[in-house]
Amino acid sequence: MPTIAENLTYWKRYDWKDRGREWGKGYGSIEQGWEHAILPRIGAFLPTGHMLELAPGYGAWTDLLRPTCKKMTLVDLTPNCIEHCRERFGKRGMSYHVNDGRSLAMVEDMSIDFVFSVHSLVHADHDVMREYILQLGRKMKPGAFGFIHHSNLGVYADELAGWDPKDTHWRGRDMTGEKLREDCREAGLVCVYQEIIPWGSDKCIDAYSLFAKPKPGQKLAERVERNEGYWPHVWERIRVGERYGRPT
Repeated sequence: MPTIAENLTYWKRYDWKDRGREWGKGYGSIEQGWEHAILPRIGAFLPTGHMLELAPGYGAWTDLLRPTCKKMTLVDLTPNCIEHCRERFGKRGMSYHVNDGRSLAMVEDMSIDFVFSVHSLVHADHDVMREYILQLGRKMKPGAFGFIHHSNLGVYADELAGWDPKDTHWRGRDMTGEKLREDCREAGLVCVYQEIIPWGSDKCIDAYSLFAKPKPGQKLAERVERNEGYWPHVWERIRVGERYGRPT
């Protein structure tokens, strides 16, 4: 399992020469990933006030998120990631924190309008995800939303011994979409939509979870869907965009 210590060691030693933009290669680029995969899933909640990004790395997504919010808080386990982001994005409307891989004590209660994390917390096991979700129940304002990309590898626990390790993509091995929904309920949050998606193969080892902190008296329902066609749909959107691009 990718423990907190293993994550810290790996990302401290990682060669950040592309500043995290390499995770956009599956889409063609980070910008295409944003336009055709991420923005369609969070656009209804932007612009926003105070955004919390968990595990931003070197700020590949931060760069695209920053214009959509009034202020932004970045929290990451890896000191060099936070230092790079501080140098890159400056002080105005920004705050930066190195944590222990679990704590959000540095974030004021009832202060967050939107939570974001993509391509990072997929490497977290359930104990880490659970602590984050329970704390977000206190940190988010009533009416706030969050969007987190996380592991669903745990649903394949009984067969993982026969897998090639590279096919797990270093996902949290005991994390599942169901566990996140349960943790949301305990935290006073509602996972209003969870999209179970494949990653690297036809196995649905990942999930996008959109969750909310209901306003007083507000009743929100959960919804879960498997989307085996996630990648073909994204790639088709990209191809359409390319066909209709400005001629050069």
